[in-house]
Amino acid sequence: MSDHFQLPRKKQEEEPFQRLREMVSQFFDEQPIRKMFETLDEYVHDTILRSYIPIDVHETAHEYVITAYLPNVNRQQIQLEFDDTMLHLTVHHREIVESTDEQHNVYKKRRMQQQMMRTIPLPYPVKENEIKASFENGELVIRLPQKKKFIDIE
Repeated sequence: MSDHFQLPRKKQEEEPFQRLREMVSQFFDEQPIRKMFETLDEYVHDTILRSYIPIDVHETAHEYVITAYLPNVNRQQIQLEFDDTMLHLTVHHREIVESTDEQHNVYKKRRMQQQMMRTIPLPYPVKENEIKASFENGELVIRLPQKKKFIDIE
């Protein structure tokens, strides 16, 4: 056998894996497969967006302020824990959806439970009694006393 043996090609210009690429491309272009991937993409996108708690942090000469944006959340769903240099914010969501017929008999009951968490590092150690938190209109505002000293520049 020759050292230069090559498999015959259908066309001179065709690449070795061209047919395989075409088959894979055709497979993923099929409607059921495309729909499945679109659904999976929507699920992952929605899950990530729902499980993220956006925050803003700013500081003034007197305090360090953390604002967490929690739309459609009520006060009872929020849990705020503290250890020396970290705040742990958890939002619990529980929901029960019932489907009933005309006679008000339940024929389907679905329970959903979701939990979002965010750990916020503090810029310096604080005491628990120095932390103040308030919740209003979907905004959780956490205030810490300012420990940094700002120097006026002339």
